[in-house]
Amino acid sequence: MAVIFWLSSRNAEESAQQSGIVLEWLISIFGDNILTDFIVRKLAHCLEFTGLCILFNLGFVLDGKKLMIIQSILLTSAYAATDEFHQLFVSGRSCELKDWAIDTCGAVIGSIVFAVIYKAVKRIAQKRSKKAIQH
Repeated sequence: MAVIFWLSSRNAEESAQQSGIVLEWLISIFGDNILTDFIVRKLAHCLEFTGLCILFNLGFVLDGKKLMIIQSILLTSAYAATDEFHQLFVSGRSCELKDWAIDTCGAVIGSIVFAVIYKAVKRIAQKRSKKAIQH
């Protein structure tokens, strides 16, 4: 959350410089157009909140709670809303409903990724446990 806050605190020029390396790489592949810039910026939004949602899910599981997918998505989405509001106060940045929606989609992706990995690890652990009992 602190990293997301820091990234959102960067003014428009600093933010553009940050995504410049990835943008240059994509331009070399797809050419210089508005779509390339859009993809980099929106993908960054999505991935930040994918990671945050994975961390919320991990926190719940490590705290001994069951898999709490909906709660993790809601917490991530709520933080995304506060992040968009925060950007109202940063020079050159704005509060965008579509960015919040992209962030929330990232949360959904994060929960799906976490749930798949969690269930796979749990299944592997159960199989090993059964083999250990049999031997």
